[in-house]
Amino acid sequence: MTTLKLHDVGVMLGAHRALDGVSLTFEPGELVGIMGPNGAGKSTMLRAAAGLLPLTGGEVHVRDRAITAWQRHDLARVVSFLPQGGTVHWPLTVRALVALGRLPHRGPFGRIGLADETAIEAAMAACEVEMLADKPVTRLSGGERARVLLARALAAEAPILLADEPFAQLDPSHQLHAMEVLQAAARKGTLVLVVLHDLSVAARFCDRIVLLSAGRVVADGKPDAVLTREILSKTFGVDALIGVHGDARYVVPLRRNTGTDGQ
Repeated sequence: MTTLKLHDVGVMLGAHRALDGVSLTFEPGELVGIMGPNGAGKSTMLRAAAGLLPLTGGEVHVRDRAITAWQRHDLARVVSFLPQGGTVHWPLTVRALVALGRLPHRGPFGRIGLADETAIEAAMAACEVEMLADKPVTRLSGGERARVLLARALAAEAPILLADEPFAQLDPSHQLHAMEVLQAAARKGTLVLVVLHDLSVAARFCDRIVLLSAGRVVADGKPDAVLTREILSKTFGVDALIGVHGDARYVVPLRRNTGTDGQ
């Protein structure tokens, strides 16, 4: 069973063509980095894959079924979506916010059962936020809030996790830890798509990189095949240093390459 498939997907945002003929197939257990320049269509692709945007062309299939055929409640059990930004308007406790990830699984009276409690505790422990459980989310730092929102997404225990720039406010240590959490989820069979900007983090952790530019897929494959000097120069307009330290691959942008069109 194919977990997620985009076939010739197009999306218009106003007069702007945000996605143009995107066709991709994803299988269980993949950790996929979605990358590209600003405005490439990364966030749009994730929102389209979650059924949150109308398509102007093509189809999205979740578990071999058109996304338009899913009931919203059922789809929420299968696809967990973590948007960028991390804004929380209500002073919920951390535990209460993470518990929202279990809403699609609750019974008709919305009661939290043993399975829900277990998932909530496991997600908070994985993201190292259990010590914040009784603290209002509105009193957290941006980095703490980002970890709590990741825990909420994990608590859903959905087979598909879509995370849009979840690490923008994290320090380097917590960014690495969060990628370890996503990698562990993938190793257990979850399909994880994550929008990233850090080339070295993507090279180290991702099984696969999908590179977008101007709403189109320009490269798709293993990190060492996609994050090359030639592709990075053409797509991002940068000269990069690429190497291996121990068992970790690194990709460091050194300078802008003004001789390319680097969109």
